[in-house]
Amino acid sequence: MVEHVIGGERTGRSGKLHVSSPYEAIQKPQGLLAIRHIRTISLEASVAARFVLSMQVSEKLTGLRAAMASENIDALIVGNTDPHNNEYVAPRWRCREWLSGMKGSSGTMVVTAKWCGLWADSRYYQTAQLALDGTEIKLMRASDLDVPSIDAWLKKHLHDDQTVAFNGHDTSLKQAKSWLKSLQPAGLKIRSELELISPIWKDRPAPPKGELFIVADEFTGQTIEEKISAVREKMAEEKLNAYLLGRTDESCWLLNFRGTDIANNPTPYCHTLVTMDEVLFFVDTDKLTTEAREKFESAGVTICDYDAIGAALKELDNTTRLLIVPNYLSYQLSQAADHCVQIEGRPIATDLKAIKNATEIKHLKQALIDDGAAMVKFYVWLYRSLKAGEKVTELSASKKLLACRAEVDGFRHVSFDSIMGYGPDGALNHYSVDETTDKPVSLESIFLIDSGGNFVHGTTDTTRTIPMGEPTQEQKDDYTTVLSSMIELIVLQFPEGATGAQLDGVCRQNLWKQGRNFKHGTGHGVGFGLEVHEGPQNISETNGERMKLGMVTTIEPGCYRPGSHGIRIENIVHTVLSQETDFGRFFKFENLTFCPINIDLIEPSLLPAEHTEWLNSYNAEVLEKLSPLLNDEELEWLERECRAL
Repeated sequence: MVEHVIGGERTGRSGKLHVSSPYEAIQKPQGLLAIRHIRTISLEASVAARFVLSMQVSEKLTGLRAAMASENIDALIVGNTDPHNNEYVAPRWRCREWLSGMKGSSGTMVVTAKWCGLWADSRYYQTAQLALDGTEIKLMRASDLDVPSIDAWLKKHLHDDQTVAFNGHDTSLKQAKSWLKSLQPAGLKIRSELELISPIWKDRPAPPKGELFIVADEFTGQTIEEKISAVREKMAEEKLNAYLLGRTDESCWLLNFRGTDIANNPTPYCHTLVTMDEVLFFVDTDKLTTEAREKFESAGVTICDYDAIGAALKELDNTTRLLIVPNYLSYQLSQAADHCVQIEGRPIATDLKAIKNATEIKHLKQALIDDGAAMVKFYVWLYRSLKAGEKVTELSASKKLLACRAEVDGFRHVSFDSIMGYGPDGALNHYSVDETTDKPVSLESIFLIDSGGNFVHGTTDTTRTIPMGEPTQEQKDDYTTVLSSMIELIVLQFPEGATGAQLDGVCRQNLWKQGRNFKHGTGHGVGFGLEVHEGPQNISETNGERMKLGMVTTIEPGCYRPGSHGIRIENIVHTVLSQETDFGRFFKFENLTFCPINIDLIEPSLLPAEHTEWLNSYNAEVLEKLSPLLNDEELEWLERECRAL
């Protein structure tokens, strides 16, 4: 019999309530009937919403095809990309989302006169299919080996002299060059100067005008001047005269500021051009506070209008050795500097900011403790509310978790849209709940919650899977296998020079032994008060980046059974020195996340003894660190949650 504390009331053999499930005491028959009724209403509403969406998609495609015909365009590539190739973009640049109705950061459409397809990777298969049902758009499962790439499909279905178009203002130089290299030799014509979406997107949002604000040096650990000096030192080593920072978070790191142009992403739209003599910062000047303007000017930074970047590049001397990063620079903007000696290399700022300094690590540790306490408060509310028979849905749960985080000093916003995957929705890797997909949460199955906060003192990203009722044996086996896989990588000692691909294999080996796998990456870098997904490192089967001291990365294996449940467990870790031997230096991970890992879902026979020991030690440390931030009810729940296995 599982023992659990709900709302401060302990259940079990010695308690007031004797139940076969830790949640049985609050499962009232009338409550379950009400939930089924709500689900029926939700299904009907969802069907109606999909019908409306399919009609809208049809109208939009009709308008777009008319625009294509007027320009003699045979195929149009439509993405959700902005001029900086940001992962998350402001509403103005969500062209693919507007056209197809599919949300999410990944996905590119191809539209012809008689066919339309959307390429999405495995993280978005189910999300995309749900959005595209009822429309003519075909889902192209880009992660599957037998699915052709966009350019391969175009070469197969178009003939010589037909024309392919994409918007070069919002397409990265790297992507554009790849398409040009593939399509032009096949006899296809390319046009990149057209903007065909705006004329039919009548209410297209304007470019955002969010405020820009300064982050104090006490949090960053380095002044603007020190960071500029570090960048110029690297430029000198590589014999560069100029360096264009195209990715928005690079400018944020270099100049110690944050912005609000993109939801849940603390960056404004901007460029920075660094030479050995000056630093030019291109931004909508209306976004600058007086404090920001004074801070930049005192650091020797010249403020320029955002749209002036093209002219500034054209003014560079033709002998200028200019570092550009093709993935962070639009195709059209690159042409403004085509007279320069363009050096396509690694982004200096990205490499520098990936190595967190001692001040950043200190504050990040506190942010993760604060965040862990906020999550405990949320868990207590969740179980208490359900026990009282109150209605809880995925969306209301997401809003409550936001409210819990908002109580933390230094909180700015969530670091991404919280993934509240209850029951079958947990099997959707990047499930995003809204009014049309919202479902009630009840005391049965399991609940996958992947969420994070963006604070002045750090960025968090934590995933936990928790029981809402008596788990099935399959759920326990899946959960334990995933947990063991995460622990295996957290406790690993590895040699200097080990890559993300090597570490990915280590994490997956236990899943493979049990005949399980997952299709997303095992982990990603995390910014300091910046983007939740940060390079250059990530832990995945294809990543050749070496892990370096000071890097902050997630570890998040999973197991997903469509239509049934999903499981993922995620902690943030810090790469530190383990030891130095005759064979070189060896690194290890320092755990930074402090949020209880549930043990009611564990199948003890599948968890090795050393992993059980790590888990018990971890949960004991969670209890120690979070206790001072909790009230009596929350502390009682946490003591129970952190009991030894």
